[in-house]
Amino acid sequence: MDKNATLQALSQALKLEQEGQEFYLKAAEESLDEKAEALFRSLADDERMHAEMIQRQLHAIEGEGKYVLLPDLDVPAIDLEARLFPPERAQVEARIGRNPTDLDALHVALENEIKSYDLYRQAAAATESEAGRAMYRWLAKAELTHFELLMSNYEAMVALGGWV
Repeated sequence: MDKNATLQALSQALKLEQEGQEFYLKAAEESLDEKAEALFRSLADDERMHAEMIQRQLHAIEGEGKYVLLPDLDVPAIDLEARLFPPERAQVEARIGRNPTDLDALHVALENEIKSYDLYRQAAAATESEAGRAMYRWLAKAELTHFELLMSNYEAMVALGGWV
């Protein structure tokens, strides 16, 4: 990946993380459920941390033209070929009715995590830098973890009508 493509990928990643943080903070403020509010605030904090990590790499690429190894970054094994899919909104609404605040927030959150995950897995495959690949793999795993957490809550809404 050349410098311009790298800067474009990092800029897109930074934008997604910043938008994610804003979304989660707004969802936390609007939620009437304490568990949902806590989950959204935790996810907002994660997105803030991800944005800071990406910003650091963006400055490194702009300055020295290469990724920097991030200290204490434990990069988990992850299948970058795996795709994520959100649940079908209409099927869930047919089963439990429509709670626009919580159900919509969960669906938007799931879609946002998928966008970020897809960006990171594609960037990991495209970059030649080991430091860059490590960061993108780490971020992809973080977004996968967010997706799974949100899916657990989405499934709880379907089965139990509430947050876990």
